[in-house]
Amino acid sequence: MLTIGLPFYNNQKTLANAIRSVLVQSYKNWELILIDDGSTDRSFDIANEFAKTDHRIKLISDGVNRGLVYRLNQIIDLAIGEYIARMDSDDMMMPNKLEKQMEALEKNNSIDVIDTAVYTIDENDEPTGMRGIDDLSTWDKRKAFKNVLLFHPTVVAKTALYKKNKYDKDFIRSEDFELWCRTFDNTVFARVYEPLFLYREGKVNIKAYTTSNRSHRMLLRKHGSAVLSKTELVSELVKSHLKSSLYRIFAVFNMQHKLSSKRNIKLSISQVNTVKIIIEEIKNMEIIHNSDS
Repeated sequence: MLTIGLPFYNNQKTLANAIRSVLVQSYKNWELILIDDGSTDRSFDIANEFAKTDHRIKLISDGVNRGLVYRLNQIIDLAIGEYIARMDSDDMMMPNKLEKQMEALEKNNSIDVIDTAVYTIDENDEPTGMRGIDDLSTWDKRKAFKNVLLFHPTVVAKTALYKKNKYDKDFIRSEDFELWCRTFDNTVFARVYEPLFLYREGKVNIKAYTTSNRSHRMLLRKHGSAVLSKTELVSELVKSHLKSSLYRIFAVFNMQHKLSSKRNIKLSISQVNTVKIIIEEIKNMEIIHNSDS
């Protein structure tokens, strides 16, 4: 029913917990494709240990670092599920994430892509906020070009959609944004307005952030003129340049995380404690050999 795609590259510190968070899911009808993108640390060995314990886990490795977009498209080619779920190697799922999303998809077959709200966590697994409660029902094509509203690592989408619309390798670090804009007219988007994902947001990598903004501007130039007015288009391009400059300035003082954290909604003490308990449960999960594997 569901293929979960988890590409990884040198993530030995966080990979095990990312995989554990899949194994503790209340929804069980899945296959997990782990794709090693040429790791040089212990990531492959960690993934292999999990693959030995559960027949639903498939480990793929060709020893080459080809990049995320290549691996995402590879997952699409390999998937046998009716749906494909994204997963990143430094994040974690809440235990009922997939169940909630699959329930929504099964109730409304017209939905093509569904994401969830998220809890943000820092490099030390400390909860820092919540994001993603924006109402997608008001999301039109103009807003799509102005705002990245979907949380890519949380997305579950129809495999058929992906088979017809692969990620574009030219839009590095904005491959998801480009895909949603390109397919917007023929795609039904939805969201579970509940934080069901633990999204790691540590110190922003300035090089990666700059690359993302560059891809965003390329997207605007390529597709934006058909959707945005000339004034809006220029405004978005200028805004993108300003964001990159601002992050570079903050990075000089090692404070770029302050900018990202401004997007978060503050958590209550109860929410913080709930997230901490779930993270500990994921970390302490024992690897049990599956007798059917």
